[in-house]
Amino acid sequence: MSLQHTMTTRSDKLFNAAFALAIKGEHRESDEMLELAHEMRELELQLAYIAQHAPASLAVLLVKEALTSFEDDSDNEQYVEQNQDTLKFYADNDDQLRQLVDAALNPPSYSRTTLQLSPGEIESAREELARRVERDPGRRAVTDPVITPAAIAIACRGFTQFLTGGRCSVLRQCPDCQQKYSTKVHAKNRIYWHCPHCNTIKEA
Repeated sequence: MSLQHTMTTRSDKLFNAAFALAIKGEHRESDEMLELAHEMRELELQLAYIAQHAPASLAVLLVKEALTSFEDDSDNEQYVEQNQDTLKFYADNDDQLRQLVDAALNPPSYSRTTLQLSPGEIESAREELARRVERDPGRRAVTDPVITPAAIAIACRGFTQFLTGGRCSVLRQCPDCQQKYSTKVHAKNRIYWHCPHCNTIKEA
């Protein structure tokens, strides 16, 4: 079980604070808090990854004793005798210790969550849009063949749009599409950017 699923972490608290700021419309402050949250989560994941590779009794060993220094004039037999338990530990756990060192030096790269709508979800949203237009033909004038079905689909997935005081969507230029816009949405107290043209829901 991962670190993120066993306790409330510092990054969780930062993400929750960022969400609370966004709900109040303080998006600039929220964005700054999000960056801190991601930096903290990256460190937490790296620490958890490293800890997974540590032998179970390593902490006990480090607290209990360390190898005494070996000098050129030290007696080999006496040195081995004094450090018998410690040397045995390193011999028995050589592979795991090598993995631990490798994990510490080469942690996995961190990436933010990216989701997509399935073809089935988009098709169902198109069918729902067609039913809405049939009930209210006036809707046809304010619908977009890409944006509107995508908005219906992510709402069905459980996402809610952030709205300004004037009840308008919060938009930004999509960094992938460039000339098109993505919408700021949230689900389960986490913030995302949804681009209907890329079909991506990216963690903010």
